Amino acid sequence: MSLQKTLIAIKRKFTSSRDKWPEEKRVKAAMAQYKELNGHDFDINAPKLFTEKIIWYKLFYKREDQLRLVDKYLFKDYVRERLGDGYTIPLYGVWETFEDFEKAWDKLPDSFVLKSTIMGDGKGVKIIKDKSKADKKALFAEVRDWLDPYNTLINSFCVAYYSAKPRIIAEKFESQVGDQLYDYKIFCFDGEPYCFYVAIDHFPGVLSKISLYDLNWNRRNVRYGEHPNCEVEKPVHFEEMIDIARKLSKGFPFIRVDFFETAEKLYAAELTLYPGGGLTPYHPEEFDRELGDMFKLPIGK
Repeated sequence: MSLQKTLIAIKRKFTSSRDKWPEEKRVKAAMAQYKELNGHDFDINAPKLFTEKIIWYKLFYKREDQLRLVDKYLFKDYVRERLGDGYTIPLYGVWETFEDFEKAWDKLPDSFVLKSTIMGDGKGVKIIKDKSKADKKALFAEVRDWLDPYNTLINSFCVAYYSAKPRIIAEKFESQVGDQLYDYKIFCFDGEPYCFYVAIDHFPGVLSKISLYDLNWNRRNVRYGEHPNCEVEKPVHFEEMIDIARKLSKGFPFIRVDFFETAEKLYAAELTLYPGGGLTPYHPEEFDRELGDMFKLPIGK
């Protein structure tokens, strides 16, 4: 073991993951993180802005099936139960240990996508377009780390992940999805779609362009963090996206329904309870407050 890995192992031995912290410590740390990134405090028992309510949501909101929403493997069954077959990217395999994944490598097709089931923010995803050209040593080292809970959202302030099990999945590589320009995501409140969040230009080292649109496809005068705005084409499956988002979001105070789209096919990509972790501001703040007004938290229930 290298010196760096030895030091990391020692640090982890004496530093518990956030899921093991007492609630008071987690709340204090999450609030400090929010203030550092957003520049102000708020009352955790009476949040107003959307970003503030996401902090409350990830610390306190609990229901028995929420892991099925955020786990990229279990999510597929959740979608199948509500929509039927064919609405998620086909699955080649799922593995709980690196050794089982390594044994399955030769049986995987020439192209596929590897994902961690419980990592976010674009982490834990590797697109393999030609398996014969993959740098196996580097790839396997990265994938092995996906199975360490310390590297996943188990080690976060997001309570939905605390009972999760790190796994690796391999999905079909859809060339049109892999090369698509846009990511379409719908913010839903109490089962009703409210607005689209659309991103373009996802490249390493490039700040993606992000715009928000209403349900009539009018672009809102809103900026998300430091991301520049962009004009985005209305999706081909616009009405179907809204219908599916309504079905998948039913029963939740808030959830974001994300989509992949090809000319022929629409896929539910994932479900997100905590967009941006509540840490990226919306400009102007009035929009953050507008979304917050839509977000009815079950505080005191």
